[in-house]
Amino acid sequence: MKRFLTLLFVILVFSLSSYAQKNKGLLLKLLGDMPKPPPLTVDTLGKVSIDGGWRYKIRYLSEDSNTYFHSPKDYIDAYLFIPRHTKDTKLPAIIAIHQDGAHNYIGKDEPAGIAGDEDQHYGIELFKRGYIVICPDRFCHGNRRRIANPDTTADLWNEGTILSIEHWGGQLLSIGRTAMGKEVYDLERTMDVLYSIPAVDKSRIGAIGHSAGGNALAYFMFADPRVKLGVSSCGVFEMANWYDEKAPMKRYTFTVIPNFVNVARTSDFVALIAPRPFLMTRGLWEWGQETDEEKTKSIDHVKATRLLYNEALPYYATLKSGKDLKVIYFDEDGGRHAFPTKLKRQVYEWIDSYLKN
Repeated sequence: MKRFLTLLFVILVFSLSSYAQKNKGLLLKLLGDMPKPPPLTVDTLGKVSIDGGWRYKIRYLSEDSNTYFHSPKDYIDAYLFIPRHTKDTKLPAIIAIHQDGAHNYIGKDEPAGIAGDEDQHYGIELFKRGYIVICPDRFCHGNRRRIANPDTTADLWNEGTILSIEHWGGQLLSIGRTAMGKEVYDLERTMDVLYSIPAVDKSRIGAIGHSAGGNALAYFMFADPRVKLGVSSCGVFEMANWYDEKAPMKRYTFTVIPNFVNVARTSDFVALIAPRPFLMTRGLWEWGQETDEEKTKSIDHVKATRLLYNEALPYYATLKSGKDLKVIYFDEDGGRHAFPTKLKRQVYEWIDSYLKN
């Protein structure tokens, strides 16, 4: 009987693996065509000694110029934190992905602890815990905004910024790509940078992101098996609900993934992250709780997260890694759309439990 059950389990896992690979191919197609990456070139723009190590400002090539749209070469600016270490030491590493919203102009500076909200300084905080950390600008953020006078902070999430992103998004859709696919591709290039650093332990690389950065992280982790662990802070959500007439707000078209609702749910992407550890956080009152309408939106947001988790969990459970898919619902600091101190401490300890042991 025991031998039969063992054989049955092996057959089930094999069948599930085949099913997963077939579906992963379908989901990857949803993200759109990916360009052939150019040879990796990394330039150091600056180096500063800080307590515990060094902070580098670097720039690396994401994509070559597009002659059809007359667009220039696409470079990514990033901050790279490297702790002091002895020769031949291998350290765990983290990709820290910033949010957007009104902080569109800040980009990488926020997780790097240079600007923005203190609760968003998770990049430098993880560096202080002994991680090599890279904080890249997402496309259309920070130094990658295709607007006039991109070095000013005057242009926030306003019409000029939106038109620029919509324009770039239109270029991507015109050639069979998507904005989410672009985010995934750029983060894969960031992973290439980490892989080029001798001190990085390639078996211990994680990623963390808040809000839109945490949403992009889920698709990135799904697509790139080199990411061994992920934390989505108030980030990943069910994309099938994004353009619903009952959605809390109207959305721009540059975020669309064509044909998404006909093929998949976001929980499918999260499920196929398994068996790698994936942690989501969700504030109980991210849409507010001052009015009945705000309370309803917040409660629905939490319900959608519970559903996403419950839909992804069976695949994790089948691979005997159910404990590695986790959601933390929090009421700290009013349960708002944030990354409060006590929650961060809990998340960092969770990261350490996997990447430091």
